[in-house]
Amino acid sequence: MKKTILLAGFVAVLATGCDKKPAVLPMPEVNDSNCQIEAIKKIEEKATREKFAVLCSRRSPAIGGIAPTEKHMNWLELADPKDREVRP
Repeated sequence: MKKTILLAGFVAVLATGCDKKPAVLPMPEVNDSNCQIEAIKKIEEKATREKFAVLCSRRSPAIGGIAPTEKHMNWLELADPKDREVRP
């Protein structure tokens, strides 16, 4: 009887620490040094990495962001027409 209670208590103690999730690290500051490809690749959480990359690309063109285009194009317009596969 004592062994059963001791075993149940031991399992309960071990199981209490299992539900804690690791702390999410904050997103780094958007600046020239952090917006380098190597620094972006170091961000482990995928959602944070993608959001940070978008923020880096949206910076002003004067400080390294992507300049807006006059005529927006979608990916299909950029593809070579002879490479497009038409499905019935």
